[in-house]
Formats: sequence, C-alpha cells, structure tokens
Amino acid sequence: MSFLPQDYSPPTTVGNYMKLMPGANRFRIMGSFNDKPPTAVMGWEAWDTNEEGGRIPVRFRMADCPPKGSFEEDAKHFMAYTVYNVGLKTFQILQLTQKSILDELNKMFSDSDWGNPSGDEGYDIEIFRVGEGKETKYQVQPKPRAKLPVGVAELVRPVNLDAFFTGEDPFEFELKSEEEDKGPGF
Repeated sequence: MSFLPQDYSPPTTVGNYMKLMPGANRFRIMGSFNDKPPTAVMGWEAWDTNEEGGRIPVRFRMADCPPKGSFEEDAKHFMAYTVYNVGLKTFQILQLTQKSILDELNKMFSDSDWGNPSGDEGYDIEIFRVGEGKETKYQVQPKPRAKLPVGVAELVRPVNLDAFFTGEDPFEFELKSEEEDKGPGF
C-alpha cells in the first residue's frame, strides 16, 4: 500500500509555450494566418546576445530574412501557431524551427486528404521526439479528423503573434475593433 493517495500526481507548471518533450507530443492547431490579430505566423529567427550575455531571439517576417553573416548563426525559418496541447489539456503557442518537422507539416497541409488541421473540424497532430541534442529525430503523424473535446474552445484566449516580431508578449495586448484600427479620419 502506497503512502500517497491512489490518484495523486505531482503538480506541473504549465507555461504559455509548448515544448516538444521526449516521446509523444499531441496537439491541435487552433490558430490561423488569416486571424486579426494573427494566431499563426511564419518568418525567420536568429539569436543575439543581451547585455547580461544571455541569448535572445530576434524574429523577422518572411520578406525580411537577414543576410548571411548578420548574426553569429544564420537565421532559421520558423512557424508559430496557437495550439491546444492535448497532453497537458491547455492552450499554448508552439514554435517550430526543425526543418524535418516543417517539411512534413507542409506536405500534410498541402495534401487534399489532410489540408487544414485547425479548429473544431480539424485533426490532431502528433510529433514523436527521440534522442537529444544533434541526435534528436522527429516523426510527424496526423490523427483522424475529430471534433474538439467539450470545453476546449473555452480555453482559447486572446493572443497576437505579431508580437513575435516586436519582442513583446503575445498574450499581453489590447484587442481593438476594426474601427479603432483604422485610426482617426477614416
């Protein structure tokens, strides 16, 4: 007999960003490149050094790829989406830079049998991670189309992924109506 209650599990801290852990990582893309403000973005990511000597990401829109040699390492292509993390049952942002994953997702999203993965009529995606460091390998697997579980839509919260390009927090912004967005005199 265990000292701990049978249904006990240690609490986990869940952040705003999904990290691909060893093993299965299942999620549903909730974002769209067409949302206003955007809930999915793509571009280029390079790394710079801050005043304390730490590394900080610097992101650029697709049309603004920095020239080779601008940073210590060349910029990498990235995509970021708002997702429902199935394992943690929470709403997060997933940023992907791994070429092998992005190539597989591009094939899947372009395939007429799979197409759009997002939202209630979409499908989950599972990325299986094996290995560490430069030996890390990924397998990408779409799951059958299915409606979102009850209550998932209520977890979605406002996010503005344009903040990736300004260094701001995507979860801290003020929603504006289209009239406010046009500015005075329009």
